[in-house]
Amino acid sequence: MNCHLLIPDLFWRSGDEAYREPDLPALRTLLARATTAQGSVQDMEEWLCRAFAVDKQQDWPVAALTLVADGGSPGNDYWLRADPVHLRVDRDQLILADSRAFGITRDEVNRLTQTLNSHFDNAGLVFQAKHPERWYLRLEKPPQLQTRALAEVAGKNIDEYLPIGADSVYWHGVCNEIQMVLHTHPVNEAREAAGIPAVNSVWLWGGGRRPNIAVKPFAHVWTNECLAKGLALASGAGISSLQQNAQVWLAQPHAPGVHLVVLDSLRGAAQYQDRERWMENIKELEVRWFAPLFTALKHGELEELIISSGSWSFAISRRDLWKLWRRGQPLAKYTN
Repeated sequence: MNCHLLIPDLFWRSGDEAYREPDLPALRTLLARATTAQGSVQDMEEWLCRAFAVDKQQDWPVAALTLVADGGSPGNDYWLRADPVHLRVDRDQLILADSRAFGITRDEVNRLTQTLNSHFDNAGLVFQAKHPERWYLRLEKPPQLQTRALAEVAGKNIDEYLPIGADSVYWHGVCNEIQMVLHTHPVNEAREAAGIPAVNSVWLWGGGRRPNIAVKPFAHVWTNECLAKGLALASGAGISSLQQNAQVWLAQPHAPGVHLVVLDSLRGAAQYQDRERWMENIKELEVRWFAPLFTALKHGELEELIISSGSWSFAISRRDLWKLWRRGQPLAKYTN
């Protein structure tokens, strides 16, 4: 059995001179003794789509694929993610916080999307909220619009990430109208009175139609991440929730082939430049995943371990562990 770990933001990207890496002996040894490759892929959405041989449309078609994972039916329509966000004014900037930074209830979601659908009924825009954190916008025909993934802009000024393309002026206007509708909504008035960030905008991204996936690169996908679930379902791969640690994962029945394990606990901390939380989470990954998988590889329970993050890929076999002259290096070595 082969294990492929996908770990977004494994390498801290800050140039902070005060940064001191935590002690990660298993991870550092695995990386040092691996066969290393570097490509151009950076974000998790692109990596996953490329891994499943999904072509880019105007965007990577994330919305249609995650809609499948959320129990929806994309049909032949064009879908955009229209995720709820909070925009905070910071001097002359608008800083975006995604829904992981604030709670939102199913009742609040239903009331907000009902109002949006009523308001935009004549424009032919239909909002669906299969999940409180993931809203969808169905369009009958594709717009001339290229968007940026929500993960790219979380915690940042939105100006550099706004959609572009021939229809961008129209969609900027739609977003402004959405903000006006949400600004005076009773849900947000109640949230602001309670000191909770208002859901005062949506972020449009991940547009496309549902792709046909003709390959199955992984026998099984272990994840709590929605796009990975959607791709697994579309490809016919087995799918299970992420296990709490490698010991539990190794004890599960495994079909022959490559098993993809998506460990995305570092992503949110990296996006919001929360170094302390990132360090806590990577130390937890060392204990729960890296050290046990190192032992499993050493004892022959795994034939090969691959670790992918951003543009980096590291392939380690049991034989590679005997390359004792390759000593662990600081993770900063791999920072792009």
